[in-house]
Amino acid sequence: MARRIKQQYKSYEDSGKRFMICQNSIPDGRWWKGHLCANWSEVTRDTTAVLCHRCVNRVTEPPTITPRYKPTGRPKGWQWMNEFVDTDGVVYHKGVEQVSLKGTLPVTVVKIQKKKRLTKKERESQKRALMAELYDLKKRLKKVTLKKDIKSLETQIRKHNRKLKIK
Repeated sequence: MARRIKQQYKSYEDSGKRFMICQNSIPDGRWWKGHLCANWSEVTRDTTAVLCHRCVNRVTEPPTITPRYKPTGRPKGWQWMNEFVDTDGVVYHKGVEQVSLKGTLPVTVVKIQKKKRLTKKERESQKRALMAELYDLKKRLKKVTLKKDIKSLETQIRKHNRKLKIK
């Protein structure tokens, strides 16, 4: 039995790191795909051969990417409803199918409410109105002497400050 001669690939060291040339730098090798590769990859001390990332991408096929979300045709949150009847008549109680009730109830109609997004000008005008109210409350706080009035004004000021931090 003839022993196979191990191929020695070019390598060099630079500032304590070892680099080795790709296996496709030699024609008719194991991973040969018709073109030479001159990429150098960083390797460890005991590495005998390396295949660069570009050659690996040529050899392997790309991964199949499937979408994670598959729409069911049901509205959002249907599984948390006390009772939900699908279009085909299947009845669900809190997401659990009730086989005995199939076709006995009318289909659930869910109204989707769209929340209107504020424009930048509307947000800024709201912020200005809150700032004006806050200014008036602080002005009133300086003039008030009774403890109950001071406390109510301070709570109102805190509420306004929270609204300002959110927006």
